[in-house]
Amino acid sequence: MLSLAITSCKKSFVEITPKGIIPVNTFYNTEIDIKSALTGAYSSLRPIYNEQYGFGELPSDNAQTYGESEVLYGEQDKLTWTAVSTNLQNAWARFYATIAYSNIVLDHVNTPVMTAANRNGYIGQAKFIRALMYFNLVRMYGGVPLVLNEITSETQAYTYNRTSDQEVYAQIEKDLTEAAAVLPASYSGADIGRATSIAANALLGKVLMFQKKFTQAEPVLAGVAATVGTLLPYDQVFGFGKDNNKDIIFAVQYLGGGFGEGNTFARSFVPQPSGTTITAVTGNSNNSGTKDLYDTFEPGDNRLNTAIGVYSAGTLVYYYAKKFVYQSVGANSEGDNDWPILRYADVVLLYAEALNENGKTPEALTQLNLVRTRSNLAPKLGLSQTDTRTTIYHERRVELCFEGERWFDLNRWGIMVTTMQAHKTNYPSVNGQIGNIVSTLALYPIPNRERQLNPKLTQNPGY
Repeated sequence: MLSLAITSCKKSFVEITPKGIIPVNTFYNTEIDIKSALTGAYSSLRPIYNEQYGFGELPSDNAQTYGESEVLYGEQDKLTWTAVSTNLQNAWARFYATIAYSNIVLDHVNTPVMTAANRNGYIGQAKFIRALMYFNLVRMYGGVPLVLNEITSETQAYTYNRTSDQEVYAQIEKDLTEAAAVLPASYSGADIGRATSIAANALLGKVLMFQKKFTQAEPVLAGVAATVGTLLPYDQVFGFGKDNNKDIIFAVQYLGGGFGEGNTFARSFVPQPSGTTITAVTGNSNNSGTKDLYDTFEPGDNRLNTAIGVYSAGTLVYYYAKKFVYQSVGANSEGDNDWPILRYADVVLLYAEALNENGKTPEALTQLNLVRTRSNLAPKLGLSQTDTRTTIYHERRVELCFEGERWFDLNRWGIMVTTMQAHKTNYPSVNGQIGNIVSTLALYPIPNRERQLNPKLTQNPGY
């Protein structure tokens, strides 16, 4: 009877689509669908950068956790992560989810009717986001699976092996070059915050610097520097209501107010013993600065009071990330301030570094001093190439502190081991639990879960 009932059903009945469900094969047929998919890619950046400091800052000599936050980020702080670390698995999954959103846009963008300008804009933005995610992946894990199209089956997903880091970087360069060629230099109104041609070129210059392609990076960074023009005072870059200012080339956009689109920077960074004396929320003491970082600021550097807040609790002193903690955060813990991924000061310092590595030290000092004099510091004059390099390292550390750059800078400069060993030695009471500092820590392990799902994925050395 059941067989008869099934075979006698009309085709129109068995193919009914449940209400509230949009089949994939009927979506992406209008420009609104494509724009919605791209919005999803942007939105997926929020949880990534809400925690990205855990991988680019906490392992370094800039930041640390305290006892109350050890459960969340103790492995990053102590350099004791393993292939089964939940934080590393979550990061991997989020990066690839965002890549998947970008690939969907790119695979379907030619279907709907729209203007060529709009189509190119969607393509450029999707390629920028995809490149940004692969840049995170290759810096953290080295060579990774290079997925450039929508995956439509589980079987297809398991066909991917790790590609070399050179291949990943080549694809990043290709995506950014193509994105820069079609994206506008700026937006207005509700579109402010989207990826621009300036952002694509700024990220391209940074990607080239990470590969030590100094000759290629120099003109790219010079072009961005000439386009943006001047640096803002540091205290005008960070603070309530100052998002999307001239110094911000690209940032993850957050929205407070209880809509589920805000950040948790205040809750994460405020010292827990402070209660609600700093903001309306009690913090967790994540991404607290080290005394080493606080002391490395030169006397008179006006960035210090904007970047670092100091809170004392008995004999313990917290140097917290004040630049991301605003009093406007409500009891729902949602902050409205954005997370800068590319800043003009970052570009200027990269440009100075490229010039110096290309043997143009006087020109490098000119760029370096733009950052120093804007920070109320005396310019550096007549330095050797080696001394200029050391000064650039220092300026990047203080200028970009807490922004998720330090760990990756230490590794690309090849000084991670010596820097972290010295840091551990100089602050034994705080850093006594830091694990063995070895060169293989420069790359994180491929998450164990990913290797169980796809045994073709090889593991990084040391894990």
